[in-house]
Amino acid sequence: MRCLITHRVEKLSEEDSWELFKRRAFSRGGVLETAKFAAMGRKMVERCGGLPLAIKALEGLLHSKKSEQEWLRIQDSATWDSNDDVLPSLRLSYDNLPHSSLKKCFAYCSILPKDSEIWKDEMVCIWMALGFLLPPKGSNKLMEDIGSEYFNILLWNCLLQDGERNYEGGIYSYKMHDLVHDLALDLSKHHSVTVKADHELNDISKAIYVRVDEGISNIKPPILRRNFEKVQVLYAESRIVRDLVPYPRHLIGLVLKHSYEGELPNSLSNLKYLKYLDISRCYNMNKLPDYIARLYNLQTLSVQSATQLPRNICNLINLRHILVFDSYYNDVESSDMFSGIERLSCLQTLPHFVVSRDHQCVIGQLGSFKNLQGTLRLFALGDVENMEEASKTSLHTKSNIEHLKLVWKKNEDVMGKKEYNHEDVMEGLQPHANLKELTVENFTGKKFATWITIMTNLEFITFRNCKRCEEFPQLGHLPKLRKIFIKGMDNVKVISSHLCGSQGGISGELNENGAEETVATMYPSLTHLYLRNSPKLEEWVDPAMDTSGEDPNNVLAFPKLEVLDIKRCSKLRRIPGSCYPLMKTLHIRDLDSSKLLESLSKKACGLTYLQLQNISGGVGCSSSSSMNCIMGELLENNSVSLKTLSVGKLQGLTYLTLGVGLKSLLVIDLPDLNTINVIKDLSIWGCPNYEVFAQSVSSAIECLTLGGFSEDLDEFPWPLSFSFPNVIELTVWGWEKLKWIVDEEQPDDYLSSIFPSLRELHIHWFQGVKSLPISLAKLPFLERLSIVKCENMESLPNFHDNLQFLWIGGCPIIKERYRKGSGPEWSKIQHIKQIDGLD
Repeated sequence: MRCLITHRVEKLSEEDSWELFKRRAFSRGGVLETAKFAAMGRKMVERCGGLPLAIKALEGLLHSKKSEQEWLRIQDSATWDSNDDVLPSLRLSYDNLPHSSLKKCFAYCSILPKDSEIWKDEMVCIWMALGFLLPPKGSNKLMEDIGSEYFNILLWNCLLQDGERNYEGGIYSYKMHDLVHDLALDLSKHHSVTVKADHELNDISKAIYVRVDEGISNIKPPILRRNFEKVQVLYAESRIVRDLVPYPRHLIGLVLKHSYEGELPNSLSNLKYLKYLDISRCYNMNKLPDYIARLYNLQTLSVQSATQLPRNICNLINLRHILVFDSYYNDVESSDMFSGIERLSCLQTLPHFVVSRDHQCVIGQLGSFKNLQGTLRLFALGDVENMEEASKTSLHTKSNIEHLKLVWKKNEDVMGKKEYNHEDVMEGLQPHANLKELTVENFTGKKFATWITIMTNLEFITFRNCKRCEEFPQLGHLPKLRKIFIKGMDNVKVISSHLCGSQGGISGELNENGAEETVATMYPSLTHLYLRNSPKLEEWVDPAMDTSGEDPNNVLAFPKLEVLDIKRCSKLRRIPGSCYPLMKTLHIRDLDSSKLLESLSKKACGLTYLQLQNISGGVGCSSSSSMNCIMGELLENNSVSLKTLSVGKLQGLTYLTLGVGLKSLLVIDLPDLNTINVIKDLSIWGCPNYEVFAQSVSSAIECLTLGGFSEDLDEFPWPLSFSFPNVIELTVWGWEKLKWIVDEEQPDDYLSSIFPSLRELHIHWFQGVKSLPISLAKLPFLERLSIVKCENMESLPNFHDNLQFLWIGGCPIIKERYRKGSGPEWSKIQHIKQIDGLD
């Protein structure tokens, strides 16, 4: 009996439906919008009933049809009048897929749970293992390329859709709409089964794709053998793999998930047809057993960490992809892993390679892998002899490598000749111009390779712990560079930028008189700039034009910068740019002077997040209180946009005039601060004199955090002369020396007199406190309480009935005494509606 599933979908009007349809159906590559095509299109759009998914599927389908006859065939299809539960346009989209193997790829997706994330590379590797991606005879096309084309066709036809995006806006996973999933289930109802605890196993005897969540451990082996012997792909909880694996004789793909302690069962060694093994979701699994290296048909091996990879992995001569979910690297355990790697002639994805002459891991071995793709991390590059050896990698021919990471050994003793060796080696590791991301770590040369400046497709570059480097490469002309991360460049004093020939952004704009003038743009696409731990860096100078000597006013720097993050660059006083119209986040800490901050206060005018810490007094303001002058201008220029402000150790700051848009304020160790204006969310950290500035705004505050006070204090500094009448959420942080949260001599209503409206209280790190004060239990409106890292706390007061939620974490004595259902003191708190952390 078919299960009826209902989906609530917003419907479009007739005109909006047509606009949605023709946007893609008649786009470039499709037919022209003639009267005949429009008439047929409108007729079919009407049949979609205003459902956006149905219309998108139809437009994707018809975009690929180039003649009136093909459109008529779709229009007159009997599928429109079918009575099944699948939308006709979705069924037509599937029926018209160009390859039977592509239809199999789509149907396979039915084994995935509804609304699950779909990872493109993972899906393509499984399709490949199942034999769906075989290239035509005589074709040099890779199976992975065919799989990528298939995936994109499914996306175009709305049989797959974009899923989650990363913080930069890029798509990293995909989804299948529930209605499309219903179609996939209908197509593979006899071949794709998910086994639940109460599932009747007789229903799965024909299944070739099976997902088992739980509930098969008590089933007798003959029944398991009969029902699982035809299974080709198995998704299973790792803890029940021992019960299942012996029976699918022709298993091609195995995906395990959740915790698994110990080694995989020896029965896996019999899976001689296995091509796809995924344990990347098994977080506690040990190193894979050695027999894995005898599964010679294996094409894809996906693991959580490199430490799980088996010894002798290079025996797997058909291996194409080694996927490591966690990129953490341990050179001690991994240095000999790829000894004999030249045998993996089909390899395309390699997580890392550690150069080691002792283990015959020579970097030139990578030269034979023409199809390496994705991310490549090269470690221990100090063992590479010279440029000639480095160039044997032929990285410049590997057009599918998008992220290259070059790592020398940390703290390597480099003197004289070795220093220049590092420079030559980097020069010999020139990648293909398609490279999008470059990371360089522990490089000990004085200058970087010249090829960096011609990587015009670079989007992200990182230099970390290049401590002897004295020159920063010219990057301002790179058109796609979006993010720069610099950390630990100890010897760089000045970063300069200039245009390199015809590269860079040069455009004509009209000045205020209407005349055209040339404007050069440096770092035209940069959105994120991070400068860390560069103690000698003094300035990032304005571009000096080296072609025609234009006025520096005609140079535009960082026009798209959104995030500027500067830490521990104590001497830095200037960066380029006359204005940062798109900057949203500014984070600066540990400067010897406020000159940089003073400059930025005039240029940033749309900030939403501002964090400033440990900046010495300002220069150049007429007022004697120069930090007040700088902060005043900065806050005034961002008074509407700024939502979050964090300030700490700003020398000479005595007052803050907060803008109307501010939602949250964190104050850290500002001993001179005496005045702030109205704020609802206030965090005070390390300011024992906070009463001076907090009293004037106490009635406006609704959310308050107090903590970080000197550990020399004997008592928690509760306010003495005023209350917070409207605070509904309070977080307090203690320290080990304190014996009481509230002094014993205070009356029972002490806390309620300070916080009469409090509803939510979070208590952290009162490690010396043994009991909560009675005044806490007397808070009349308290509903939620959490207690964290109070390791010596022994007892809780008798709470009133208003308390609805209690959470305990890192309090071992409390946990033992108040353990849910069995602790000797459980009865005192069992009336609380929800209790977490006491199981």
